[in-house]
Amino acid sequence: MRYLALVIAIAACGKAAPTGSAARDALVAAWKTGGLDPGALAPAKTDVGKDCQTTTVAKLDVLVCVYGSEADAKAAEDPGLKWVGDTTGAARAKGTLLIAVADRHAADPTGKTINQLYKLAP
Repeated sequence: MRYLALVIAIAACGKAAPTGSAARDALVAAWKTGGLDPGALAPAKTDVGKDCQTTTVAKLDVLVCVYGSEADAKAAEDPGLKWVGDTTGAARAKGTLLIAVADRHAADPTGKTINQLYKLAP
């Protein structure tokens, strides 16, 4: 029985978090599972990163960028905030992703949906 528990523990540790476009796909899947309805992702040309896509979730503008490392994603938070601009929003790194959310249409006055977008991120 101990051997089986050890094998299961090792197998669980061997699973790495998804990276690249798989990480972005996992993020969208998590949002859908959490009851959000993200629109189709479209390539975005932005100074925030080279591999960025944008969508709309609950009337919020969302930018998702993929980086080669968690450190690179973390370093992109300030450029992500520049993308958000003077409106309510946030830009946070989650693993190798940067998720920037801008409420340009005043659709989320309490910030509940913005918070949910980050909480659901794997």
